Amino acid sequence: MFYSVDRVDDKYILLCDDDGDVKEIRRFHIDGDVKTGQVYRFEQGKFLFDADETSRRKKRIKELEDELFGGGI
Repeated sequence: MFYSVDRVDDKYILLCDDDGDVKEIRRFHIDGDVKTGQVYRFEQGKFLFDADETSRRKKRIKELEDELFGGGI
């Protein structure tokens, strides 16, 4: 299951899974510099950053924006 980062603050990270369910976790559960829009997968009890999935989704969002707005963004 993939989780995208919706919001980050000092204590909590708000994650949204592929089904649209939202999960709020304590900041210390994910190591490193967590940013909105990053994608993580949950494996063996840990949230792991997935650079390939993050890149794939950002590319798809850009394609959709270009379709909607004619590439003017």
